[in-house]
Amino acid sequence: MLIKESFQNELILSEQDKQTGFWVQDDVHLAHALTPLFASFMVPAVTEGTKAAFANMKMPLTQFRFKLADSRVYQQNVPFPGDFEERLEAHKAAVKPLLPVLKARLQRIVDEELMPFYHRLDAYRSMKFDAAETAEKIKELHDFYKRAWQLHFEIVMPRTGFMALEQLYAQLTGETDTTVIYDLLSGVMNKSLETDRELWLLAGLAKQSREVAACFAEADGSGYMERLASCAEGAAFLEKLLGVLDVYGYRCANSHEFSDETWIENPEQALRIITSYMGKDYDFDGEFAQTVEKRKERTAEAYAKLPDGELKQTFVMMHEWALDCWGLDEDHHFYIDAMLPAKSRHFLLSVGESLVEQGVFSSREDICYLYLDELLEAIVSPSSLQSIVDQRKAEYEENKRKQVPPFYGTPPQGGLDPALERIFGGKPPEIEEKEMTFKGYAASQGIYTGTVKVVRGPEDFVKVKQGDVLVCKTTTPPWTVLFSVVGAIVTDAGGILSHAGTVAREYKLPAVVGCKVATTVLQDGDKVTVDGTQGVVHFGER
Repeated sequence: MLIKESFQNELILSEQDKQTGFWVQDDVHLAHALTPLFASFMVPAVTEGTKAAFANMKMPLTQFRFKLADSRVYQQNVPFPGDFEERLEAHKAAVKPLLPVLKARLQRIVDEELMPFYHRLDAYRSMKFDAAETAEKIKELHDFYKRAWQLHFEIVMPRTGFMALEQLYAQLTGETDTTVIYDLLSGVMNKSLETDRELWLLAGLAKQSREVAACFAEADGSGYMERLASCAEGAAFLEKLLGVLDVYGYRCANSHEFSDETWIENPEQALRIITSYMGKDYDFDGEFAQTVEKRKERTAEAYAKLPDGELKQTFVMMHEWALDCWGLDEDHHFYIDAMLPAKSRHFLLSVGESLVEQGVFSSREDICYLYLDELLEAIVSPSSLQSIVDQRKAEYEENKRKQVPPFYGTPPQGGLDPALERIFGGKPPEIEEKEMTFKGYAASQGIYTGTVKVVRGPEDFVKVKQGDVLVCKTTTPPWTVLFSVVGAIVTDAGGILSHAGTVAREYKLPAVVGCKVATTVLQDGDKVTVDGTQGVVHFGER
């Protein structure tokens, strides 16, 4: 019991933690409630992974600490104990040689570490292990989670070095709006855009076949697989779909979770998206080509404004490096944030099937409601845990509905760290009731007026129609399927380099992010004008 209490206590945010530290709920990446088993992997992985990664990169932070309260993750940024300025210079020196090779470095990590482990994990599902061996395989996965999240931060954190482009641009031009440099980094293909492109191509194929199109029309939101399989052209279409999902199907409702079904398990999810795409004429390749061309034009205009000299040469060189690796933010998510839990889920469900046979619980999915220490104990000494599972499920469902505090403890003195603010946002809400406006970060230029659809989670995707304004707490890569459907985006959380801001620029969607109050002030059916250039949302017309 002491071992169990010790492990779980390390995961849970205690009253002492709340009183002695400052903990912020990560509503940008992990806004949803976590199941006990996933928390058992994710919390130690980030806590220990960042400690190792930050030491290797000589970061002016010691680590991000994760802890759990009401099934939500809260993050504490642990400062570096030494001289901050000295450490910052050491960090810049450590990161500088990585900047030209970030993309190649990610590919090497994928080829040499990530995919070999995933293949091994897949193989485990068809192998027979005794109890002790099964426990060891789960411990192996738990250890790999820490390693993968160390790599995660070693991949993504150097990319913040390209914020130096803002400083260089200001020095060269004297302009104060330095965020325009991110318009010079649009039109870069990444794994999220690749996934969307494949679904659009499949939608185009479906529309070319009267037989296949009829299957989609008759399915009415479900039963696509059965209808397509019942005809020759539909079966051929399904074969193409399964080939796409074999590469891109490791998505689920929430990227960070074991309990959510993936596309590759249930292709109906992808087929519903294809159905919505069939209702719109959209040339993905043509639109992307226009984004690339527009970026090239803006780049040429920006370069022409810069006075010749060494500083301009440095800007051009860094811009070219940044272009080469700008897809990293979505690509690392594809291989780590999404694929790691998806592959882990498939393996853990096979363990769950064995525990069902031994009477530990009634469904293989119940494994998600045990903490890691309880799971390891159940494997070695199986006994019924159904009452615990049922209690945990009820607690989890209750926590999903809770409005949790945005932070615990006393905020530190001083302003926001500029690098972290670009990603996480964090400035206080700015709402003007008389003018009927609220502000956020201007993440993607343009002005658009449309009808609000407040989306709380992927279960609400179905209500989003062509041209709606997507209003949500945050977005992650599974949400990109909506970006070519909606007319603008407004989020509560995030900064201009958050997922919503970055992908909105790719889709040329006006976007205002990090507003804090969007999902509170707005409701379905409201008419709003989203000014992504000024970072203002005008509301009030029902």
